Amino acid sequence: MEGLVLEREALDIVPFPALLIDKDYQVVFMNKRAKELYTNGGQTCHQLSHSLSEPCHLHKDHPCPLKEIREKGLKEHSVLHKHKTEKGEEYHLVKTVYMPEHDLFLELHIPLEELLSAFDTARLRPEILIDSGPLAFFLWEKKEGWPVRDASKSIYDLTGYTMEEFLSGEIDYASLIHPEDLERVSQEVATYTNTNKDFWTHQPYRIITKDGKVKWVLDHTVSVRDDEGNIVGYYGYVMDISEFYEKDRLFRLLAENNPNGVILYDFQEDKIVYANGVFLRMLKYQEEEVIGKSVLAFVDPEDLERVKRLIERGTVERRKPLEAILRLTTKTGKVKWFKLVGHPVICKNKEHLLITLMDITREKEREKRLFYLATTDKLTKLLNRHAGIKMFENLLYQAQRYGVPFSLLILDIDNFKKINDELGHLAGDLALRKVAKAIKKGIRKSDVAIRWGGEEFLILLPHTADPLPIGEKIRKLINAISIDGYGPLSVSVGATTYREGDTIGSMVQRADSALYSAKRKGKNRVELA
Repeated sequence: MEGLVLEREALDIVPFPALLIDKDYQVVFMNKRAKELYTNGGQTCHQLSHSLSEPCHLHKDHPCPLKEIREKGLKEHSVLHKHKTEKGEEYHLVKTVYMPEHDLFLELHIPLEELLSAFDTARLRPEILIDSGPLAFFLWEKKEGWPVRDASKSIYDLTGYTMEEFLSGEIDYASLIHPEDLERVSQEVATYTNTNKDFWTHQPYRIITKDGKVKWVLDHTVSVRDDEGNIVGYYGYVMDISEFYEKDRLFRLLAENNPNGVILYDFQEDKIVYANGVFLRMLKYQEEEVIGKSVLAFVDPEDLERVKRLIERGTVERRKPLEAILRLTTKTGKVKWFKLVGHPVICKNKEHLLITLMDITREKEREKRLFYLATTDKLTKLLNRHAGIKMFENLLYQAQRYGVPFSLLILDIDNFKKINDELGHLAGDLALRKVAKAIKKGIRKSDVAIRWGGEEFLILLPHTADPLPIGEKIRKLINAISIDGYGPLSVSVGATTYREGDTIGSMVQRADSALYSAKRKGKNRVELA
């Protein structure tokens, strides 16, 4: 590395990004591969590879090799970085060398997934390339205990053991592995070896360091073969993922013990990547029926467009939590109400929405019941006067602002006092219920029927300029009702239509005048005012 000739032509044939950087972090040269990979136009190394406005070392979890070399007087240093490239976010091993004759730093950015081919191309021994940090290199023999035959200096950072302790046989690699994980790791090695695999990645497992600490590691293993193609050993690239893995385990522990439903939603790929047991039980699904599905697949059709907009807004305004009341449909087709709270989070280096869902179906049903009791006349099941006035105000506002017509009917049961006096209040109540039922039958879905008080009923007719046909229809339906011991019922009806400048009071007064006119003219008729 130190003898590398600083010719641009030479750097341009290197198959991975190569940069020349000055002491102020300014990039003075990029080879062809770097220009292809980093397309954001940054002028400094931290802008180019991280989109950061300040040097890496000022940000958490961004070690800076230049800073390490300058402050510690090193000739070279390596770190593991996550870079923003044309392909997205990728891990790179950053090898940095100080060139004192030019007062420049040479950086090689080697993609982790291309590490082996990079070693071959650069004609470098991998164990020398990795000095320190969370990534360590091992060369194991295919023997009991997996004796270590070569390693990088960074194994000390990972395990607490020196290279000499490994190479002398004082400790082999199997001794590092946690006893509870050793059998599984051994089985994985045997399986991949017996199937003649060239490389594989182990499921995360634990190692025990020299000082007794437990670390979680990710192990990418590559087979080493002899001249006849037989596997005789293994290269291993072992990365400390303790922080991530413990966070992941903690997340799952907290999520599984959360009394509410919890899902982790990859909104970029529109799929659920995690659902806790509570969520599965609430919607009566199995895990395999949920994972990989869009969260929208479980939203009630009536809320679908609103939830789509909510998610779109939440993924744009990513610092703000999402909150909504929505309906989800269970596997059995039942609709349940939920309170949704969503927070943007980073999981496995990717943005997700962490969604918590609280089942509020019972609260909604109770709320619906209380609303019904507060707005409904107990005897007739029509709207009560208080709720009716609210509807009246809404129609009046639309008429005043937008010129939308509406009409009003006021009905009064003829001779109602006689029914109560001669047959009793139970007969009177029966008459009120039957009249209410006839009114419901005679009006449209958009119309509003109200028990105005006593034996009086008020009907609001939206988008109606002529109330007489509906008034006459209702009158006939009521006149067909008979009460035992009394005979057919009848009503007198007063009708009116909104006029500019009207109020609730003025419309009711006109309709009342028309009602009294109907009474004077013999009852059982409709009059318009």
